[in-house]
This record gives sequence, C-alpha cells and structure tokens, in this order.
Amino acid sequence: MKEMIKSKYKWQTIQNDCKIEQEVSDQFKLTPIMRNILESKGYTTAEQIAQILDCTKQSAHEPGRLSDMEKVVNRIHTAIQKQEKILVYGDYDADGVTSTTIMVKTLQQLGAVVGWYIPNRFTEGYGPNELAFKNAYDEGVTLIITVDNGIQGHAEIEMIQQRGVDVIVTDHHEMGDTLPSAYAIVHPMHPDFDYPFHSLCGAGVALKLAQSLLDDIPKSFWIYAMIGTIADLVSLTDENRYIVRQGLKEINLQAPHAIAAILKQAQHQDDITEETIGFIIGPRLNAVGRLDDAALAAELLMTEDKEEALFLAEQVEHFNIERKAIVKTIVDEAMLMAEALIQEGQQFLVLANEDWHEGVLGIVASRIVETFHLPTMVLNIDQHQQHAKGSARSISQVSMFQALSAQQHLITKFGGHHMAAGLTLPIDQVDALRAALNDWMHNHVKGDELQPIQRVDVVLSTDDITVDQIQSIERLRPFGTDFNRPVFQVNQLTIQQCKAIGQQQAHLKLTFNEQHLQALFWNQGAFSNELMSGQHLDVTGTLQINEWNGQRTPQMILTDIKSNERQILDYRSKNKRLPLFDEAARVCFLIHPNRDKQSPHDYYYGEAIPEMYEKCIMRDLPLTLEDVQLSCRYLNTSQIYLVFQHQRSIYFEGLPQDDEFKKCYKALYQKGRTDLEKEGLALSQFIHVKPMMLKFILKVFLDLGLISQKNGIIEIVHSTDKQPIRSSRVYQARVQRIEVEKQLLYEEFGAIKSWIENELARNE
Repeated sequence: MKEMIKSKYKWQTIQNDCKIEQEVSDQFKLTPIMRNILESKGYTTAEQIAQILDCTKQSAHEPGRLSDMEKVVNRIHTAIQKQEKILVYGDYDADGVTSTTIMVKTLQQLGAVVGWYIPNRFTEGYGPNELAFKNAYDEGVTLIITVDNGIQGHAEIEMIQQRGVDVIVTDHHEMGDTLPSAYAIVHPMHPDFDYPFHSLCGAGVALKLAQSLLDDIPKSFWIYAMIGTIADLVSLTDENRYIVRQGLKEINLQAPHAIAAILKQAQHQDDITEETIGFIIGPRLNAVGRLDDAALAAELLMTEDKEEALFLAEQVEHFNIERKAIVKTIVDEAMLMAEALIQEGQQFLVLANEDWHEGVLGIVASRIVETFHLPTMVLNIDQHQQHAKGSARSISQVSMFQALSAQQHLITKFGGHHMAAGLTLPIDQVDALRAALNDWMHNHVKGDELQPIQRVDVVLSTDDITVDQIQSIERLRPFGTDFNRPVFQVNQLTIQQCKAIGQQQAHLKLTFNEQHLQALFWNQGAFSNELMSGQHLDVTGTLQINEWNGQRTPQMILTDIKSNERQILDYRSKNKRLPLFDEAARVCFLIHPNRDKQSPHDYYYGEAIPEMYEKCIMRDLPLTLEDVQLSCRYLNTSQIYLVFQHQRSIYFEGLPQDDEFKKCYKALYQKGRTDLEKEGLALSQFIHVKPMMLKFILKVFLDLGLISQKNGIIEIVHSTDKQPIRSSRVYQARVQRIEVEKQLLYEEFGAIKSWIENELARNE
C-alpha cells in the first residue's frame, strides 16, 4: 500500500529465532518487554544475559593476556628503579586525554619521573610526531609510552628507537599489515596474542596496564576509562560494559574534582548516566582539542585541586560554547550548499569553503548526513598551503574507505574506515573529486538503496507500554554502540492532539487516544501542519518515563512516523496559513470557475487532472458538491488541503420566505415603476429584508421575466406565463451555494473528511 506520510527510514524488525527459555527468564526476573529486547539483540542464554545484567568482576579479562604485558611491566619497573625520564604521549580527543590521565597518574603513584605530551591537532596531527619525539630525546627521555595512538607510527618510532629511546605502544586502533618496530606493543587485537575482547578503547587499554602495574587501582581510573569508552563510541559489550558500569557507579558516588567542575559549568545536577557522558562530558573534553591545544583538558583531568579544577573547567566550557557557535555557522552555510547540490542531482556531497575551522568539520559532516542521508565530505580551503583538508562521513550503505580508495590519484593523503575518513587534497582537485565521487556513487549504489534503515527491536501494542515495563528497561543499561537503546514500533495509533512546541515551534508533541500515550518528535514541528486529530499513525521510537507534578506516565520519543491513510487537512480557518511547499513537491490547486488560472497546475473543479500530484489544495469554494465529487475521480494525491476561500458566506442569511417574495412583487406591481437607487432602501424596510436579500429577490424576478431593469429603473413585465419561484436558476444556484457552505464550511471536520474519503474510495 502506498505510504501517504512517508517514513524517513526503512523499518526493519529484527528477527531472532532463538528464544529465552522460561527457566532463564525466571532466573533473571525478566519482564515481557525485557525478554523481547534481549531476544531481538541476540542475548538468549543465561551466560549471555548475565553479561548484560550481572556484569561483575568476572566479566573483566586478565590484563596479563594483553600483548607484551609482562615485557612492558618489567620495562616500566626498570625505568622507575633507575629514575629514567618517562614520557606519556597521548592524543587530543576525549579518549586520548583520559588515557593520558590514567597512565600519568599510574606512573606518579609508582614514583616515576614522568611527563606527558599531547600533540596539537593542527600543527602536529594525529599520532607520533618526529619533532616531538626528538625534543623528548633532547630532554633526556629514555622511555616513551604512547596511549590511544602509535600503531601507525612506523617511521617516527623507528627513528627514536635508533636513538636509544624505547617506545611502548598502547593503542586500540586498526593494525596495518606490519607493526611498528617498538620495544613493546600493548594492543587487544595483536595477532600473536589471544586477548578475548578486541574492542577496548585507548583508556581501556591504559586501564589494563594500570591494573598490571598497581595492586589496587584508584576508583577514579574506572571513571576515566568509562568516559573514554563512551566518548570513543567503542562496542558497549563484554568487558566494556563492566568498565562503564563500574565507572558510572563510582562517578555517582564521588565524582573527581574535574568531572564535578565540568558538570557544574554545564548546570547538570541529575544522576550521571551514559547519556551524561556522551552528551555533556565527552563533547566538552573533545571541544578543547578541536579548537586549540588539548593539553588544557588533560590538565583539568589530572588536577587534584578543587579550585584549579573549577578554573580550568570554566575555560573548557568557553571552548565548548565557541565550538557550538562555530559548528552552527558552518552547518548553516554547508546546508545551503548541500541543498543546491542535491537540486543538481548529486548523491555524494562534497562541500568546500575557505575559513571553515578544520577541528569541527567531522561534526558538520555528521549533521549534513543526518539531514540528507547522503555520504558527505566537508573541506576547508587553505589558500596559503594550496590544499583542501577536512572530514568525510558516510551512511551504512556506502563504504567511505572504498569510495576514497578509488580516487587516490586525486587525493594527497587520507585515512579512515567504512563510515568516516579524514583527507587532504590539492585545491584544484576539489571539483574533480566531487565529480569522480558522484560517478562512483552512480555506478556502485542504486537510488533505492539510499534510504536509511531503522532497526526495530520490538513491535508493541499500547497495552505493553506501562511505567513498570519502561522502568524494567533501565535494568538493561548502559546503552551504546552494539547495544543501543531499544527502538519500538507501535502501529495504528490515533491522534488525539497534535501541536508544535518550543520557542521556535521546532518540536512536535502528540497525544494519542490509546492509553492517552504522549510522544515527542524532536525537530519535527513542521508536522503540526500535516497531522490532524483522528488520523492514524505507525511510529517508531524509544520509551521513557515522564515525571510531572508527581505523576509518572509513559512517554515515547519518536524517531520516525508513517501512515497509509490519505491526509485530508483542515485549513478552512483564516488564522491557518498553508505551509511552504518544497519546490520539488507536486502540488495542484482546485479553483472556482470564475477565477483565472495562474499556472498549469490550476484546475477548475470537475476538470480532468491528467498529471500525478502529491498534494491537492482545494483553494476556492466550489459551485456545487457535484463538482467536488467529479474532481475526486481524478485525485490520487497523498494529501488534500481544504481551504475553501470565499468572499462572503450566505449560509446564515438563508433563502427568502415565500411571503417576502409575494410582498416584494406586490409592492413593485402597485408602484408600476420603481427607482431602485432612490427607493430601494425603503422597499427593503417595507418587506423586512436586508438590502442584500432584496437584491437577490430582484435577481430571481429578473431571471423569471417578472420584471425588467434599465438604468436602475424596475418595471413590472405583464405576462400570463408565470413560473414558480423555485424554478429560477438564480434561486437554485443559491440553494446549491447554501448546501455547499453547509457541507464544506460549517460541518464538523470529521464529517467533511469522511464524505471526501468516501468519494475518493468510490473511484479507487
């Protein structure tokens, strides 16, 4: 069946043939909704469910199983004993600064002579930097420990190793075909070792090394590793669940001064969840390295002084505010560019401009992808260096790595994976790259494959949506990569109320008849113009509990909606303005036959409509209901807007009484000759009708040949061929007009909607 409200996503309900046995369900006290969620995510055995619900210390793997761990521990102890200078070499993102913090604090606790260094994103770039390593050597450093980087630093590591400095690489990023010639490599994916979990983040690897070096790690280390794990979007399964759970437990008991200061600046006073980390703490730690030197973020995390933490957190907050402003400016500019390219038919968006801050281009690319669901590259044009540099983000159906690999002849350098990449290329190759990537898309991806996919965990009825059931979902937290917050589908909900909310009317609030379920649809306030009470919707979204005035009620946060019902929308009120339609939308207008057509998409009521349209605007009030019925034969639109413009309503004036016709005719007959301009008002007062009704009566008499009118003078026409008043075409036209107004202007909307639906159905 054709979707009248098209879903943004292609909905895919996850099917899993394996079910949770009742005994296992009882063992873990699973509610029906928990059981359905776990089955959809493939957790059906007692062991698998325990990983989610009961991840304890047994969920963590032995640190000694990581590659080269014993060798690393021995080398570090030797360095401490000999008071060698150790440098911890980190990275500028949230995972990098938390990794650095864990490693530095571990070595300080052991009494090491330790310093730390975080490269500048803009002047030094990611990973080992030759000059930074040489400077460390000049300062007498004999041991460098990389955290959250190093696995790709072959040349730099070989150079410094040849100078007698040992390099211990601790990293989690993808390994190449060859490994750097470091003293030792601690990596969960090392091919020569069998560490059972490959998805630790940089801070997670640093935590494992700290556990190997210390008898008992500080509780704050769990917090730092948890922040790195969530901020770096690594898999929230297996050992990472244990790290995050431990971190959340500790941070809610006692947050380190740095974290408390960040939350104070952000005015966050509620419990700290994985969402707090993902949306408040992580972005702020990342903001510093995106705009400037990330050392500030590391200093904040390492300080033990509360006042210093507050001072540094204030600076971090300023960077975050600046980051938001920069992102908004660039996104606004990039959106306009993207819309223009889409109008040209492009499916791989390459957006480039001068003075776009390179530190935020990945965020901008992600926003463009969220809006248009097309692979997107955002580049800063640097005229001084004559290159374009930026970030690319993709969709699941398109491999960014493959797309860029096919265009290496145009690119100076790039690195990335399926969903994201960073790249640099000459300015004069930007247009060529845009054309080449669009050709690649045309050859490798079909248009119908570009619709994004919404994976639905469970299809629910409204009876399933209760406060207790939603509360039980919280037992499955934390949610994140590879264990996302469950998405539910609910079908055939009936809209009770729909309105736009927020300062800019940007968001949508819905109340459904079923269980009075409420729903919010962020950034979709425009739908308030398209949805009406009584309409049925299928929806997807997440569930939460809304607390207001001590009342706790279920609430759905929508991710998508669709409907197979044709929309008939009520725009008869003068206070309601038609929405602005997209230029690409196919819109036709039904107009009164006395109106001139202004475009080829204007049609008179009852006229054949040969083209296909998405929307039909019934702009003017028709002459007859039959004209509307005839138009319905030709309509196959998804939306019909009822406007019914008219100059003056006559419904409440009605029709003259027979006595009024008789009285008027008698007065005219007795006078013989009447000057309407001079005597019209007196005549209307005599027969007790308003001047407009007198005008109508006279038109009926003229139509029936009972009177003549010339230059405002009315005279009786003496004739034996008298006709009934109701036989007048003028009289019948008014009867029809009153019926049209009654049916289309003054009936309840539900009745009009049903009548039009019946007429449309008659012709399907």
